[in-house]
Amino acid sequence: MMKNNFFPLLFVMVTAFLMNACDEEEPMVPLATATPAAQVINSGTVTSVELTSDIPGTTFTWTVVQNGVTGASAGSGSSIAQTLTVTSLSAGTATYSVIPVNNGVEGAAITVVVTVSPLKTNYNADVKPIFVANCTPCHMASGYNPLKLDQYAQAKAKINSILDRVQRNPGTTGFMPNGGTKLSDEKIAILKKWLDDGLLEKL
Repeated sequence: MMKNNFFPLLFVMVTAFLMNACDEEEPMVPLATATPAAQVINSGTVTSVELTSDIPGTTFTWTVVQNGVTGASAGSGSSIAQTLTVTSLSAGTATYSVIPVNNGVEGAAITVVVTVSPLKTNYNADVKPIFVANCTPCHMASGYNPLKLDQYAQAKAKINSILDRVQRNPGTTGFMPNGGTKLSDEKIAILKKWLDDGLLEKL
């Protein structure tokens, strides 16, 4: 009689043990992947970073640190699509820290760095307004000076001389704008970048 009861009892005990063992299994930790892991975009354009995981149903949240850019913000979702703009004439970065979560289990954070390059400087949008504001009336079409800085071809041909003169100290021979205020460092930097970028007339 005891033998007949032993095997059903053993079966119940083993089943209970296995069920408890399954219940005590450690939850799966999600692994995040960003595609691409790093990206370079032009100022004023949108990031395009897709977030995936080895475990279906994983969600993602992120924080971000901006350096020389605006437009990045913390968020959540399966992709990072944000319009980033540089705040100076130099490239900036947005560094995202992405955390995957699945069934309440948080995976290790991954880092995505987006580098934002400034747009090339061009005559129509960036350079001509400086000349119009600071070299009027002498160097305009209606002015007496034969060098017309409101004309792309002449400004392009004389940019090296212009840079030399606007960087001189006021009161020294050849200083420009003649009798005016010295251009700010920011405006001079724009003229230099125009030269470095290839003296484009427009984008």
